[in-house]
Amino acid sequence: MINSIMDTRERHEDGHYHIFLKIPRDEFERAYDGNYSNENAADFLTYYLEMRGDDGKPKNIIIKRSEKQDLVEIQADLEYYNNEHTDYNKQLGSFFINSMEPREEVNSLNKFNEHK
Repeated sequence: MINSIMDTRERHEDGHYHIFLKIPRDEFERAYDGNYSNENAADFLTYYLEMRGDDGKPKNIIIKRSEKQDLVEIQADLEYYNNEHTDYNKQLGSFFINSMEPREEVNSLNKFNEHK
């Protein structure tokens, strides 16, 4: 189910985010026996954020039917304490470092660190 979710976020001037998740209706109904409650939406959103390794804390969670009949929409505000956001750390991932030759790795890391 995680692969079929559409995730859109808006960043507000105060540093908080608003998240919009669109989930296939039949998958949500199967997981929650057709129960469209804000509690189930909170449970789903918390699970989704944990699966993505996202450290945002959801608040003001609501669920509603999307404009498209086959989707369910969950909306919430996300807060990141100490203004940190795991997804936006500027670090080279291990995938890129492991695929480089040793000399390329040093050059890339030096260039990357110059632009921080």
